[in-house]
Amino acid sequence: MTTAAPGLRFAYSTINWGTTPDFESVFSEIRGAGWGAVEFFWHDLGWLGPVDGMQAALARHGLRPATLFGLVKMPPDPAQLVRMRHEIAYAAQLGAAHYGLVGGDRLRWRPPSHAEIADLARFCDDLAAHGAALGVDVAYHPHVACTIETEDEIDRFLDGSKTVFLCLDASHIALVGEDPLAHLAKYRERTSYIHLKDWARGKFVEMGQGSVDIDFAAILRDLESVNFPGWVVVEQSRSDISPRHSAEVNAAFLRSLGYDPGATGATGATR
Repeated sequence: MTTAAPGLRFAYSTINWGTTPDFESVFSEIRGAGWGAVEFFWHDLGWLGPVDGMQAALARHGLRPATLFGLVKMPPDPAQLVRMRHEIAYAAQLGAAHYGLVGGDRLRWRPPSHAEIADLARFCDDLAAHGAALGVDVAYHPHVACTIETEDEIDRFLDGSKTVFLCLDASHIALVGEDPLAHLAKYRERTSYIHLKDWARGKFVEMGQGSVDIDFAAILRDLESVNFPGWVVVEQSRSDISPRHSAEVNAAFLRSLGYDPGATGATGATR
């Protein structure tokens, strides 16, 4: 059995437990399934609570903070900028390496305009500069039904941005008919961290149970080959049985490929 390279480290997202969960219970279930780190997904700062309290809760369960994740609505505005800067500062204080964000809502009857993509890029660059000063990589997540979906849109977004990274998601790349491995190669220098999940029968499913032919083994080998330093986050957004069950199934799938879902790296250094 192979083991994960020192730079290949895994985390599990809290998204499946909702935005206002009992973190003690969530952490117990994530750790019980074999994971060693978490991504905090769309939790209001008021729900997250004081940083020292969250650090203590993570420590009680033997977990590390990997990333925080937020949402931007279009058009971006100063109020959102303030809120997300505070979230990035919380990530820095907590010890998370990355702050991911997704948005805004996509108008289904037309693609985004050049002006909309440029506005989003400028907004993300402002956040990225704030994050860099605090030691946090800020990454935009191309996502189905959001402003940036496709390779062409990613290209235009990055052309208008100088400092923001990407959080590439294998399932969302596959869902627009594109190749996750090709995206990893093309955007390697701008990719800060990764989301993994699978898709089948019109819904997200656990890894290895999908129907869109995502080659997770090849993706992980590719990340290993370049000693990818960012977090590999399994972001299971829904479950047919329970969030804990999905966490266990996803952990077992990684083990079947020779990886330890509890691998968190030796030092936790960022890029």
